[in-house]
Amino acid sequence: MLLDHFTEYPFGVPDQPTWIERVPTILAFLESEDAPLFLDRPAVERLFGLRRRQAIELLRRCGGYQVGKTFLVLRQTMVQFLNQPVTAAKVAVYVAQKRRVVDSLTEAWPQQSAPKITLPVSSKVLAQTFSDLPGGIEFAPGQLKITFTAPVELLEKLFTLSQALANDYESFEASVTSTQKDVPA
Repeated sequence: MLLDHFTEYPFGVPDQPTWIERVPTILAFLESEDAPLFLDRPAVERLFGLRRRQAIELLRRCGGYQVGKTFLVLRQTMVQFLNQPVTAAKVAVYVAQKRRVVDSLTEAWPQQSAPKITLPVSSKVLAQTFSDLPGGIEFAPGQLKITFTAPVELLEKLFTLSQALANDYESFEASVTSTQKDVPA
């Protein structure tokens, strides 16, 4: 009997095959009228999203056999393999894990979402260097002082500062190092 081959794999399938989440979809296709009587290696590759060797291994696990250079498995044998209690249990565990993750993310989303703020950015700001920072951004030994009148202005200055640091970090580092040396100990 073809299913006797399963005894080589007492647990049926590897711990977490990549295709486990697609088992319900795969079964729906295999149980439809459009499904072929036999599945060959390329069909298993497409259906399960596997590479050549992985598909051949799965075909062997399912009791498939080689005819010439082609590996084949009966569609019904594949359905029985996917309906094994071990495989079904793994699918149930995966679905439950996925549901918990989705529920956690759904619950956390309102806490993580911040208001979307659009800042006007000019090409000058994108090319900003440390030596020509706009007024209202000042450095002192161990301090950064930013003067602003509105929240959006603060965000614009912080963005400008970040661009200057990204474009001209060496000047910033030299300035901070030299001001720290000037401070009496």
